[in-house]
Amino acid sequence: PPRSRAWRPSWPGILLPGPLVALGELYEDRGADGDKARAGDQYALVDAWTALARANGVNADLDTAMAAADHGDKAAALRAARAEWARRHTVHTADALAWALHVNGRDKEALPYARQATATGYRNASFLYHRGIVELATGDRKEARSHLGSALKLNPGFSPLGAREARKALKEASK
Repeated sequence: PPRSRAWRPSWPGILLPGPLVALGELYEDRGADGDKARAGDQYALVDAWTALARANGVNADLDTAMAAADHGDKAAALRAARAEWARRHTVHTADALAWALHVNGRDKEALPYARQATATGYRNASFLYHRGIVELATGDRKEARSHLGSALKLNPGFSPLGAREARKALKEASK
């Protein structure tokens, strides 16, 4: 069976953004015939989930920020991350805001949020990856190597596409 089966929700009635994005990334990573369309279908489901959540009064800004930053409207990702940050200052929102700023080319502004997301000792490979990418973009190769390496050591498969990008960025930071 394709690797993507491991990421399918165990009960089809529960479709949340995280697993949908992961499945889309697995399709993208595999790259077989039709996988690009399959990935797009997963990201479209995330958009539909977000619309339904909002229509029912659910705050979906954190989910929107993370999914849109990598697979959607980058400006919408930044708006959602800023809205979430205005509500609560957690490591998750700091990471989302840092990443949304990064994908919008605002790395110097992103760096303090990326640092805040990783400052508490909460170990999350995605947070470390995001911080390392932002550090690389701001020219701090030494810190980028440290955080990208830590992300991959903590969880070498933390994200189907993110882990691949982390390995590529680690090589670039090591030049």
